Amino acid sequence: MKKNLLFSFLLSVISFAGFSQTATSIANGNWMNPFTWNCTCVPLPGYSVTINHNVALDTGAYVPSGGITINPGASLIGNNPTRDIWVNGGSFSNKGTLDVRYLWTQTGTFSNSGTMTVRSFLNYVNFTNTGTIQNVDSLYSTASVINNGNFLNIDSITTGGTFTNNGICTYNQFTNTGIYTNNNNLTFTDITNLGTFNNADTMIALNSGWNVETWNNLSAGYFLVNNSFLNADSVQNNAVFNNNGRMIVNDSWYNADTVKGSTGSFQVADSSVNWGWMKQTFDFCDLTPPATAPFIDYNFGTISSGITWCLINGVAEAEQNQINIYPNPAIDFINIDIQNKNPVHIKIYNAYGNVMNEWRNQTRIDISEYSSGLYFISIGENDTVYLKKIQIIK
Repeated sequence: MKKNLLFSFLLSVISFAGFSQTATSIANGNWMNPFTWNCTCVPLPGYSVTINHNVALDTGAYVPSGGITINPGASLIGNNPTRDIWVNGGSFSNKGTLDVRYLWTQTGTFSNSGTMTVRSFLNYVNFTNTGTIQNVDSLYSTASVINNGNFLNIDSITTGGTFTNNGICTYNQFTNTGIYTNNNNLTFTDITNLGTFNNADTMIALNSGWNVETWNNLSAGYFLVNNSFLNADSVQNNAVFNNNGRMIVNDSWYNADTVKGSTGSFQVADSSVNWGWMKQTFDFCDLTPPATAPFIDYNFGTISSGITWCLINGVAEAEQNQINIYPNPAIDFINIDIQNKNPVHIKIYNAYGNVMNEWRNQTRIDISEYSSGLYFISIGENDTVYLKKIQIIK
């Protein structure tokens, strides 16, 4: 996992305490060009700047007071890969397009309702996102964030404070140390939860997950893990996974602490191992179970008598093995066969977890428009969802 960058700003502007002044763009041009602005001046730290045109940021921007507002249809774009913005007391509002290297929101106010592309984003300011924040190499936030828009293609993200997702988020490496609540669509490659995680809608882990603290998969929560999931705190042994929704693990499931739930269900395709406590009344279904109860591959802990086995999730191992996608690798099309029946719902995801397309009741899928690479196909059939890998080669 990439470590979050500690921002090192080499700003070419000089900060000084002065009277508040305003500058509004009147033409496309460079920030340092006086003729870009109605004041025929170069905006300095502390100015209230309004951007109505396409402005090239040819210096670092420091916002100790005043602020910068990028209006709809306008843009502020770094003219080389080293342009940075530091908000420390002022305001920053992007309603258009922003593209810079580093953005550090330390104090003041921040909002985004446009499209924002930054290499690294260090955030200490509470804000609500209604636009798109995308293609971030490293994002670290300790504030309160409400996402009503999109966080897309975030390579490495660490969330402290609180983060509420009401929109769409796609991450690669994801670490939560605060309180994260998912109310819509969240996709990532790997997750480590070191805080409190609440899932009330749809989550897909393209690889694996690890819960160290508290995870609540709520009654409306659906969590699909393509590889393995571990519930364990090796230091204090207080990891708790509370499942009242539905969790599907397409490989192995391990519990070393506490897994509980009153209405939830688990489906595990391969190995299931319990060193801890499985308690309350959830349903557990290992698709490759032992011959006798408890129907878990390896049990070295405690399993409460209220646990049921495959009452909700039950799918025969033979059925699991009869799902076939071919050809794989593929060039122009793929065929999907589930016991010679039409699958109900199919989605294709790219390697970043973005949904590329979806179909219903089709067995032959046209993939000619997709470039070479690794993709994932989710297949919904009755109450079961499977996640399969395919490779496209052009």
